[in-house]
Amino acid sequence: MSEVEVDLLVIGAGAAGLLAAIAARRLGDRVLVVEETGLAGGATLTGTGELWLPGNQIGSKAGEDSPESASDYLDALLGEAADEASAERRAAFVHTAPKLAKWLASSNLPLHAARGVGDSYPGLPGARTHGRVLQVGPIDRRLLGDNEDALTPEAGLVRTTLSRLPLPRNTTGAGESLVAHLLHRATANGVDLWLNTTASALLATDGRVTGATVQRADGSATISAGRVLLASGGFGHSQSLREEYLPLPTDESWSITSAANDGTALALASAVDAATAELDQAWWTPVMLAGGRAYPVAEALRAPHAFLVDAAGDRFTDETGPAYQVARSMYERSRGVRAVPSWLVMDNRHRQGSPLGPWAAGNTPKQAIEDGEIVRAASLNDLAMLTGIDRAGLLGSGVRFNGFASKGSDLDFGRGEVSKDAKGKRRNASLGKVDKPPFWAVRVYPGDAGTKGGIVTDANSRVLRRDGSVVEGLYAAPGSAASIFTGPPPAPGAPLAESLVAAFLAVTDRRS
Repeated sequence: MSEVEVDLLVIGAGAAGLLAAIAARRLGDRVLVVEETGLAGGATLTGTGELWLPGNQIGSKAGEDSPESASDYLDALLGEAADEASAERRAAFVHTAPKLAKWLASSNLPLHAARGVGDSYPGLPGARTHGRVLQVGPIDRRLLGDNEDALTPEAGLVRTTLSRLPLPRNTTGAGESLVAHLLHRATANGVDLWLNTTASALLATDGRVTGATVQRADGSATISAGRVLLASGGFGHSQSLREEYLPLPTDESWSITSAANDGTALALASAVDAATAELDQAWWTPVMLAGGRAYPVAEALRAPHAFLVDAAGDRFTDETGPAYQVARSMYERSRGVRAVPSWLVMDNRHRQGSPLGPWAAGNTPKQAIEDGEIVRAASLNDLAMLTGIDRAGLLGSGVRFNGFASKGSDLDFGRGEVSKDAKGKRRNASLGKVDKPPFWAVRVYPGDAGTKGGIVTDANSRVLRRDGSVVEGLYAAPGSAASIFTGPPPAPGAPLAESLVAAFLAVTDRRS
């Protein structure tokens, strides 16, 4: 068994783990990051890379936003914090978010405000319609050198194919860009990264965590560490834990997170008596399944010429609402009628004009139809027969919805925001009749972008025991740790930002 000694051991090479490694290395720490898979970035790698950092001076003008405004917004959305510890964690987030934005900018990450993205509930006190959600620009992947392999499973093929293309070879998505920037800075600053390495147990002496044992292809290793940060995600891909804690029915295939989110951090922390909370909560988002994978469908739900129904053929929610709200409504609806799965019903204009899961607009693979991943029919009547949706309910919903679309106002659920076009006429861009054959339908499930509950921490991300005492030497970031956002997410990018802020706080806490 080999032995290694470091100041900080980070378990998980997602965005939060990488950021913590960079910050600690710049403070002079010896840092090792271990990652169960062969990839860095976790779910962020294929995500939007959005970061909700209220109070930042990058997307907003000086004085336009503040931690106080963010606190007002969170209080209005989530209610007052349940206890003093929760209030301290919420305060730590809103006051550290602008500091993190400034730190990222000083690290030469090309941050900019995400265009057209604001808080999810703009009518609440303290909300902002722009400036709080940030993204980073692209980076030439070749700056990573051999670590470029950590961005894609097909790294060798991609490198061989793209090496003949003109420079630069930039990242293609904002999530990939964020991970690539962090990975480049981590490795350039001397952070050690062990991929395909599983943490099997924490080491502890007199109640203090002093490191961990890990398993690699060449055997086990003992890592002695002054501090350990758990940043390996939640339990979205553990079917047993989902069935134990999350609402039923549930399936790990509905999660869009990394397959490595199997509850490892939860098990490690539980072995040292760490407290847990909110394990029945997740970052809910509506998904469809194709090729055995889950794909978000929030954008398809918002597009015109489609509506969502339960098994009885009835609409039950505003399809254009926040993804969290739409997915939660499926579980709430299922208390009275089966709505898991629900069905997204579309006419051909929707299928021709809007992407759907892995399929581009206008491209529906024949195999997907044959496999039943999507259903096609000449009429709504036939669609009901093929899907098992109640025929009378579906036809009635179609007539009612088309009537709303003609008038530009959804009297049942207020679907879509009313805006003005260039001529000043009122319109509702999300409403469009569902009446052009062929008709299509896909099953929609209450999926998740990660579990929300987890290990209980304090305002400095220190892990707490069930009796409220601190587990010295052990820190955790959401989603390994429980989120401060106990209700709906305040904005796109809030879960990722919360995790990065917590990781930043863990590293800058020098008491251990």
